[in-house]
Amino acid sequence: MSSRRQRAQPVDEVELWRSLANHWKRLQRGAERNLMRLDLTPAELRILRMLREGGSLPMNRFSAETLLSQPTITSIVDKLEARGLVDRVRSKEDRREVLIAITGKGDETFVRGMELHRQFVKTAFASLKVEELNQLASLLEKLADALESIVELKETPA
Repeated sequence: MSSRRQRAQPVDEVELWRSLANHWKRLQRGAERNLMRLDLTPAELRILRMLREGGSLPMNRFSAETLLSQPTITSIVDKLEARGLVDRVRSKEDRREVLIAITGKGDETFVRGMELHRQFVKTAFASLKVEELNQLASLLEKLADALESIVELKETPA
């Protein structure tokens, strides 16, 4: 091993951030290609999961929980509806409100999609030991907490 690699080098945080973002994109692309085997996207799977867990929901709930824009959500729901995976239904309490409901076919597609995704994730993490997985989870949580506290400090009036 070279003496350069033995000495602790200062970390370039911006480069580390870029590297983290690039690796995340690679993981996401892999997950997307995997789900495409069922003609699903990760966003579509998330919406189906929300409907399966929460029942019929208004469109605005998807934007808030997926962090996707309303036009993007509308496009995704349109595609899911065209494939028979969801239906638009009027609320019984307020006929002006349109809810999105998962269909039987949508439920079956969700179950198949989650199983495919679960196997993909399991395979992706198989190269890491249990201790490494725990360390990774801990470090990501620590980083997210630190970033949230920075954002909260800036949003809090002085």
